[in-house]
Amino acid sequence: MATEDSTTYEPSDDLRSRLAGWEKSVQGEKDARADLEKGIAAELTTDLQLTNHVLAEHLPWTPETVRLIAVAHQVPRRERRRKTEGGPVVYRPSEQLLNLLGAWNSAVDLEKQDRDKLEQAIADDLIANPTLSNAEMAEHLPWGEEQVRIIARARNVPRRSKRGTDHKVVTTGSTVKVLVPIDWYKRQKGTDPDIVSKY
Repeated sequence: MATEDSTTYEPSDDLRSRLAGWEKSVQGEKDARADLEKGIAAELTTDLQLTNHVLAEHLPWTPETVRLIAVAHQVPRRERRRKTEGGPVVYRPSEQLLNLLGAWNSAVDLEKQDRDKLEQAIADDLIANPTLSNAEMAEHLPWGEEQVRIIARARNVPRRSKRGTDHKVVTTGSTVKVLVPIDWYKRQKGTDPDIVSKY
């Protein structure tokens, strides 16, 4: 929420573009995951002796996740393993499943790259607008103020200076005190040198 201390913020074209690109790659990852889950269901339906544990060895998920995918896609229950002549049957994922897994991994990588670019654009906008608060930035993003703060810290964005409207009043009995940010206090004349050097 903008305050009288700041001007109205409009995201840069780069930030808007990065946000749109990231949202598109998030949707692409969801679509690729849905296709992969359908492929897993098809694999389990084709081979009723294939267990969740064996299939999970070829996936980045646990047998429980594979079981939940099977339930969601109404895959028939597994048959009990029967003793077969000769050695045990070795499962090899179908080419279709391997292609779907590869497509999903590529979509995950793309989403991570686009998220990284978006976070850098957020940091660049914060640096270019030193009076912009994390809360004001969060109004233009699908995340809250705390996530913006985490991104800013990770990207070495200088901390936001608290405004006068952010100072807190503490009342104890008849005593009224104002708590101010240490960065603001250090810039004032007549500060206590011990406090400045300590913090």
